[in-house]
Amino acid sequence: MFDGEPLVFSPFMIFVLGLSFLVISYFLGMLLHSSFMYEDKNNMKKNSKRAWTLCMSAGVGITFWMFFYGYYTNIYLPANLG
Repeated sequence: MFDGEPLVFSPFMIFVLGLSFLVISYFLGMLLHSSFMYEDKNNMKKNSKRAWTLCMSAGVGITFWMFFYGYYTNIYLPANLG
């Protein structure tokens, strides 16, 4: 699969990856925020900046883990195992 050639990343590919990362993490943060505010709120105001920041950072963390795991299993492991 990788005949010793380095991977070539075009600027457009990096832009699409970055944009998709931001969009996925934003919508995942919104999903977490809505479930946190309407189901599990414990003395939190509806428009709390602290809850919004917590949920957005959780969305970024979960999305980073998904992107990192995808890179690790699809690019890093095959290149180093064979």
